[in-house]
Amino acid sequence: MVTVRIPEKPSVALLSVTGGDVSASPTSTDKANTELAGGSLVEYQIKTLCRAGITRFLVEVENVDGAMLALADQCRQQNVLVDFVRTGADIQRYLKLDDRIWVQSAQLYVQPDFVETLSKSPDNFVATVDGRDENGLFERIDLNTRWAGISIVSARTIAMLKDLPEDWSIISSLLRQALLANVPLKLLSQQHVNNGTLIIVQGPQDFVQLNKQILRRRVLSQPGLVEARVLGPVSAYLVPHIWQSPIALKVVKFAGPVFALGAVVLGVSGFELAAAGAAFAAVVTNSLRLAATDDSNGQGKIPSLSSVTLALLVMAMFGAAYMDTSYTNDGLFAAFAVASIAYISVRVALPGWADRLLRSPALLSILAVVGTAVLSFTNALQWIMVAQLSAFMCACYNSGPHKKDDQP
Repeated sequence: MVTVRIPEKPSVALLSVTGGDVSASPTSTDKANTELAGGSLVEYQIKTLCRAGITRFLVEVENVDGAMLALADQCRQQNVLVDFVRTGADIQRYLKLDDRIWVQSAQLYVQPDFVETLSKSPDNFVATVDGRDENGLFERIDLNTRWAGISIVSARTIAMLKDLPEDWSIISSLLRQALLANVPLKLLSQQHVNNGTLIIVQGPQDFVQLNKQILRRRVLSQPGLVEARVLGPVSAYLVPHIWQSPIALKVVKFAGPVFALGAVVLGVSGFELAAAGAAFAAVVTNSLRLAATDDSNGQGKIPSLSSVTLALLVMAMFGAAYMDTSYTNDGLFAAFAVASIAYISVRVALPGWADRLLRSPALLSILAVVGTAVLSFTNALQWIMVAQLSAFMCACYNSGPHKKDDQP
């Protein structure tokens, strides 16, 4: 008996821009108000699904314009395949027998964390919401049920659309076919609609509100206290302007590693204060990049710009510590201690306040700048080490092993 391997996650995503994606329309008169995080809605959908591990996309289109071709080329450079389909027969050329397909309607925004959760489902499903009036924008299935815009189906379900006429919607027809094939319905909590986890995007005002939501989520998701609470308001002001300029996006993306490399050069040249200042600039621009691009996982050819930036900053710290050493190795020992404690803080579970303090490169760089200006670079590292250890001791207070009860 032939067995079919079922992947743990969907391997292909079927999206659509037919009559729905406002930001993909070439007739848009206000580009800034019809873009999501600096790009079209379908581009955001692709990026979100890439984070969930999907790298093959089929996009239902009426016409393939220059913007869509540019999107496909851009994705191809990041090892993501995007192909365009118009009929059910077109889809068959790109699917394998054991593929599971993530299906998402044209105008649907889904928060990335919820995409991650749903994509891990071991079973195929059609996600639904109930038929109440506030869900009126979702496609109706029956009197009491509406489609939530998300499904996971097998390639066999898709194969039933091979004779679908060219002018019929693939996404809507696939929904009906999935229901006929008895794909289980998965009722989602109404809370996902009410809190903005699932949103049907209709016009410019929806894009404005979604951009605010996305920016807030990205800023607050950064672990460092200074990054989230101090640099956050700066990012909230700058990022909407950055999204409107492709050149600004590229500058912000690579500014962190450039400043970090400058910190290395200044550190090994003996300019400790300038190196600390460049390190702070690297941390600030890296935080700004995470808010503007949300590519902390390092999608594409560059594995992780955050890791590259932090690695260069560690090199800069050791270089500056070595140059600040005269007859002892105090600076190198302090640099090793600061780097080690910072690394350990990422690997262990800490209380919220300690986590925000110890996992804040911005806070470390500020302390380095102030300490170097007031004392010296080596002394600054030593006091930073003391502060880190003090935070660790406070965090670990009452969390050590408990004494065993006395035996009778």
